[in-house]
Amino acid sequence: MAKTNPYDIEIARLHRTAAESRLRAVESQLSLALTLCAIAETEIRYSRNDEAIKVVKKVRHHAETIRFHLDEPNHLPSIAISDLRKQLEKVNKRLEKIESCFQR
Repeated sequence: MAKTNPYDIEIARLHRTAAESRLRAVESQLSLALTLCAIAETEIRYSRNDEAIKVVKKVRHHAETIRFHLDEPNHLPSIAISDLRKQLEKVNKRLEKIESCFQR
């Protein structure tokens, strides 16, 4: 029977805790991205396209950061990645819809 090293157990626990903390951060970034989308839509509604473009750029930056973290091995709990990718896709589709308003 192999001996379990307490150090290895503690390190594994700390890695899980860190991944869960990063998961909460990514979930917050997704929530922020959706809030920023709503702000951009409001700016467009009030004919403030320059402001809306600035906000869209911020959302694009958040989306790229999130995508980077989703692709990073062992950065997030693997069970959550599929759902996060779906949420990120929703953000990207909403961004495309917002950006289409600039082309009119």
